[in-house]
Amino acid sequence: MAAKLPKRKLYTVKDLMNDLKKLDATPSVLYNVGSELVYRELDWCSKTLGDDHLVTQNLVVLMEFMQHDYENQLVTGELWRVKDTPKSALTSFMHEKPEEFLNHCIGILSVQIQEVLKKADESRRLEKKQYKKLEKQVRSEIKADKKNPDLWNKLRLLLWVLGKYNESSEAFKTAKELGWSIDSSTLVAI
Repeated sequence: MAAKLPKRKLYTVKDLMNDLKKLDATPSVLYNVGSELVYRELDWCSKTLGDDHLVTQNLVVLMEFMQHDYENQLVTGELWRVKDTPKSALTSFMHEKPEEFLNHCIGILSVQIQEVLKKADESRRLEKKQYKKLEKQVRSEIKADKKNPDLWNKLRLLLWVLGKYNESSEAFKTAKELGWSIDSSTLVAI
């Protein structure tokens, strides 16, 4: 089922982020949207406003979040509690950003932004299908090796991407009880 996103004549940074919340955007979805939209806006702002402008500087931070920090938060175990959802992670990121940045009108045609968001929604649905298959596979691996903390952490990540935050949190607790730590983890990306 496709996410219900409002049709807009123009998009602010806040509008874009709020629409991404509605998609329950995962790190891969944010990475793609960052590459297709935010990078273009950053390039334009850098050339027209300058690298020292507040909007440009915050677009750099947004790109870093979309392409690295968000995934890193998930992989390192920062996002593990039931309340640590994609929506809460995006809200937390936006929380202390200046209004001038959040209200900055993106200079890309709204039709193009809507097309990228539509592709992001489709990508998210395909991701869920793919991860459901992986979930079954990892659960069968866990049956064979119940004391493996890396398998439990892997399950946690899969469940999180699938939107099963309660189960994800429980899997992470199990992984921690079995000795999982970021220092000993074999997983560096999803």
